[in-house]
Amino acid sequence: MIKEWFTARELADIAKARGLKSFPNSERGVRDRAAEYGWNGLPDNLCRMRKGSEGGGGREYHRSLLPDVMSATLHGIETKETQLAVQNQHNQLAQKRASLIPVTSLRFRQRNAMEARGEILVAIDRYVAMNGMAARREAILMFVRAQEEHFERTEALEKANAGEPLNDRERLLIERPSLLSDPNGFGLSENTLKLANDRCGGDYRVSTRTVQRWFSVRDKGGITALAPALTKEDEPVSDEFRAFLSFYAKPTKPTATEALSAFKKANPETSLTIDQVRYTLKRKLNDIERNVGREGLLTLRSRMAYITRSTENLLPTTIYTADGKTFDAEIEHPVSRRAIKPEITSILDVATRRCVGYAVSFKENVIAVTEALRNSCCGHGIPAIFYVDRGPGYKNKTFDADVNGLMGRLSITKMHALPYNSQAKGIIERFNRTAWNRLARKLPTYLGKEMDKEAAQIAHKQTRSDITEFGASRLLPTWDDFHAMCEEAVAEYNATAHDGLPRYRDETTGKYRHYSPDEFWQLHVRDGFEPVAVSEDEVDDLFRPYEIRVARRSQVFWNNNEYFHQALEAYHDEEVMVGYDFADASKVWVREIDREEGQPGRLICVADFHGNRRDYVPLTAQRAAEEKRFKGRLNRVDKKRREIEEEFVPAALLNESSVIPMEPLTAPEAAPHLVVDNKEKTAPAKPKRNLIRTDEELAAFALENPEKLSENQLRVLRSCLNRPAAREVLRMSGIDLEALRNLLRATAA
Repeated sequence: MIKEWFTARELADIAKARGLKSFPNSERGVRDRAAEYGWNGLPDNLCRMRKGSEGGGGREYHRSLLPDVMSATLHGIETKETQLAVQNQHNQLAQKRASLIPVTSLRFRQRNAMEARGEILVAIDRYVAMNGMAARREAILMFVRAQEEHFERTEALEKANAGEPLNDRERLLIERPSLLSDPNGFGLSENTLKLANDRCGGDYRVSTRTVQRWFSVRDKGGITALAPALTKEDEPVSDEFRAFLSFYAKPTKPTATEALSAFKKANPETSLTIDQVRYTLKRKLNDIERNVGREGLLTLRSRMAYITRSTENLLPTTIYTADGKTFDAEIEHPVSRRAIKPEITSILDVATRRCVGYAVSFKENVIAVTEALRNSCCGHGIPAIFYVDRGPGYKNKTFDADVNGLMGRLSITKMHALPYNSQAKGIIERFNRTAWNRLARKLPTYLGKEMDKEAAQIAHKQTRSDITEFGASRLLPTWDDFHAMCEEAVAEYNATAHDGLPRYRDETTGKYRHYSPDEFWQLHVRDGFEPVAVSEDEVDDLFRPYEIRVARRSQVFWNNNEYFHQALEAYHDEEVMVGYDFADASKVWVREIDREEGQPGRLICVADFHGNRRDYVPLTAQRAAEEKRFKGRLNRVDKKRREIEEEFVPAALLNESSVIPMEPLTAPEAAPHLVVDNKEKTAPAKPKRNLIRTDEELAAFALENPEKLSENQLRVLRSCLNRPAAREVLRMSGIDLEALRNLLRATAA
């Protein structure tokens, strides 16, 4: 432990012991120096009064006041003391481990016998010392004789209790204490003799030869050599049982009875019984061996030994770790307004456990990870190591390409966790449980395992019913509201004490507590930490993905789009770096390739979308992915529809009946009829209703005349609000969609 405060006497003793001539070697000299340099008038953080309980009062001086030679001397003393303490600790630990290795391999019976025999030998040695004997043999003979007298005394006590007459020797034995059990004698109990003998039967006396053998064994091999050998070695697992394990070790987890039944059907000649199987499973196999094959490696690792990684020597931004999580509650899709479960990509600083960035998306992909990494680097600094799993969002050419990869341009070393080793990312896994699961439980659309099934079903039906009738549901948070909730959840997590961080005494409460991630980050900042920041003029270009393309006739191609600029004419048939924006395909940034660094070089131009293009409007990377997903969903629906149509056979084809012949029908002759000429005027026609020709006119009519709406018109309006295209047409026509929804809700109530 580094000492910060010293008294005048302590400083004088150190200077005298080290032979320093440039610093006073006496207490008075140190005090005179303090008065000369004005130390006594400094504030309390440099000079303070020492408490009486710690040395009778007086002043203490902070080590920062001392000259360089004295500071170097103190540093050398502390370094030496630390090294000696660590070395002594290692030596003690090594000795302790060496002494425990043989003992821990003993069974309970062997350990008890060893300890009892050692107790007997110690008692004999103590008896030798107490009585000043010259040889151990005399004490051994006294011990054997004390055993005999002890058992004779026990028999005499039984006779006396039974009322039988005693002889003179028996009365003498009863009157004096037993040398075997007396504390002034050997101080041993009968139970100690019984454990030391380690044998069955009533007589457990120890002979002279046995005690001498124990002394010889202990002197040669130590106390552990007194442990008796096992009388029966464990029999190995039979080959027949190993063959049975192929029927038992299955992921379906069959019972021992079911597995044995299947094993006997495949091997009728087997003699294996259910009792043998259960005994072997319980007694001869440990928990890991019993479940190999029945459980996967990930589940088995939850019961295996593990190594805890220390983060004490890390600085902020040394390591960022990232992971994606599917949110356990439903929110509203920003476009279709249907229920979705978003994907949240979070990035944590390992040293401080602080959440430095996150991104919300429809799925975990390179776009979401890039956005989260951009937010982290711009807000908190560029990391040295990016520790992630092996998912496609982290392992791709956008990150890993040698020339144009994002990791290389940011000078970040990316490290991947091993497969089936989620324990290695425990920091980010805990954050997902602490921040995102807690936020999900606050929403009525929570779908986690803790949610009541009945309540979840009610919420599910309510949201689907609202979406069907009104095109949206009040139970689903909007996209913007969810982003605000995420910001609040991250801020709350960063400001909450974290038990993975060190403890300190809170100045407000006076109690010890853990640092919060924000507090621990600020502690490093106060100690002089400065992150590797990203300048504002480099933000956009530094996080922009680049790909190598060949320029031809002042054009470059990316994502099936053509981009043109006159400056590219000088680079015909040469490779260039093309940078693009995920959300804006109207232009690309074209740079030279720096052959020495392997990175994008000088900016050539910003090429615009132009030329012979396949799409009428530029196709962004995000839009291309959405169209691909849209077509895939349609194909899956069409395939499912074809399967349903092929499975359905009309009943008329299954139960075909015979054709009944019928005679042809002839029209009857026309009968005479009376023609009347009515000269009277007809009643005037009713006025026609106002015709509503479009959905927009119907919506406007509904807002002006809600009481005149029919059930059919209400149904049409609900259908319009349920279709994104119809909603957009209504919005562009000036219809207040929220007022229309409220109107439909009021009519439904």
